[in-house]
Amino acid sequence: MRPYGPGVGDVVHLGGTGLRLRIPARVDDAGDEFHIGFGKTGRDGIGLAPVTTRESCDVVISNVIVLDPVDGIQVASIGIREGRISGIGRAGNPGVFDNVDVVVGSGTVVIDAAGLIATPGGIDTHVHALAPRVFEAEISSGMTTVLAQEAGPVWGVGLGSPWFLDIARHSLAQVPLNIGLLGRASSSRLDVLREAMESHVCGFKVHEDTGATLSTIDIALQAADEADVQVALHTDGLNESLSVADTLAVLDGRVIHAFHVEGGGGGHAPDVLTLAGREHVIASSTNPTLPYGTNAAAEALDMIMFCHGLESSRDSDIQIARARVRSATMAAENRLHDLGVIPITSSDALGMGRAGETWWRTFAMASAQKSLTDDDADDNERILRYLAKVTVNPALAHGLAHEVGRLAPGWRADIVLWDPRAFAAKPQTVLVGGYPVWGATGDPNASIDGAEPLRLAEQFGAMGSAPAVLGAVITNRIAVDMSTLDRPVIVTRGCRDVRSSHMVRHGVLGTVEVDPLGAQVRWDGVILRGEPADQVPMSRLHFW
Repeated sequence: MRPYGPGVGDVVHLGGTGLRLRIPARVDDAGDEFHIGFGKTGRDGIGLAPVTTRESCDVVISNVIVLDPVDGIQVASIGIREGRISGIGRAGNPGVFDNVDVVVGSGTVVIDAAGLIATPGGIDTHVHALAPRVFEAEISSGMTTVLAQEAGPVWGVGLGSPWFLDIARHSLAQVPLNIGLLGRASSSRLDVLREAMESHVCGFKVHEDTGATLSTIDIALQAADEADVQVALHTDGLNESLSVADTLAVLDGRVIHAFHVEGGGGGHAPDVLTLAGREHVIASSTNPTLPYGTNAAAEALDMIMFCHGLESSRDSDIQIARARVRSATMAAENRLHDLGVIPITSSDALGMGRAGETWWRTFAMASAQKSLTDDDADDNERILRYLAKVTVNPALAHGLAHEVGRLAPGWRADIVLWDPRAFAAKPQTVLVGGYPVWGATGDPNASIDGAEPLRLAEQFGAMGSAPAVLGAVITNRIAVDMSTLDRPVIVTRGCRDVRSSHMVRHGVLGTVEVDPLGAQVRWDGVILRGEPADQVPMSRLHFW
């Protein structure tokens, strides 16, 4: 291992996952690495060019392992100017070094990231924001973009009141994240959804608890087509609308994002999983069933009863909850993730899932699936596939991919830095809009900032009025045309044209079959089997 980050051919082990990341490329800087510090190259006139930040960059993250779900893996430096990535490659002074991609000026702020891993910030598309502290858990786990369905201790499953939405936006200006609010779409009248659309919702939620009938799905899709936003569908666990076939019929080829298609979180019994593998249905999973372990099935009944206000003394409530505990579809769901069929993971935070566990459960699932292959090879492709599930693919599904989900020039500098020993579990530093907002902080009375005990806490970008400058409001084109906001905005686009085949490192299409009792699942005719794991990585290594 080189002193300023790994070189080509080096292997980085990702924490306790057993996943092996082999470095395929590094910028050509051997012997002339840009590095700040006593006696190093990061000095005025050597590694630092005597130019203003207009000619260089505001921030450089140096010598980091860059993981981009589209472009792949390399060791390079990331330049940031005014909150966006300005370049990725070799950093330094072009007056001294050859082939400089990121000019570092005398005034550029340097984040020394040698040996760390940089990923895009995570995107959680399924969050019940019943309490403000849910956002602390999200950012502490590496999420930088959140789509919420409530803003307070209310059973919203989507919001519609302009008055309520306006107050929610004001309160969320204190949160250093990109946040969008989903409108409730369980209505048989289009005007109800238009009212929410004009109040800056970024999409719609159809939920069985407030009505996931065929008419509400159709109205939601009409509204979504008008505003170019996505519809998140929590399908009908009571089968009020008869079957998956009826839901597919009302979609009529229109795209929709289908939440937790394994069925444990609700949805047509017993075969909602058959939505996966279809071109116009973008399927996703929530983290209670990731990876599929002994606790997933054991906890499910009590969790469903509690989260949905059901009564254990009422036989009918027990029966409808039990219909959602489907071990075979949970196991098949995990296999379909590894095959590239299901492209997105999310939390279902405070609604059955856990806000701070999507990153680690996604990569724990990658680890569990690798263990089924008996393969000792490098895991670069699997790592990038699972990275896409929590970054670029949710961005594509919800019309955000022009702004977030990538590490590439022009995109927002929403970046998570990880120590490989705690990859996907606890971030080292989280940047939103190019500025550190959260991360590992040490004893404030120590002589260095990394002294134990360390804890994940706010950085300066989370203080004062900085969150309102750094985090963006996610909204739709109709609302933006009608009223302006005094904060950065991300306007959704491309939602209605996106398809499963567009999902990065996924897009595998085919036929899922579930037998009438939900006891067996086939993918293109092949039975998908999987025993629940009795141990999963990371759960005790980093959390105790």
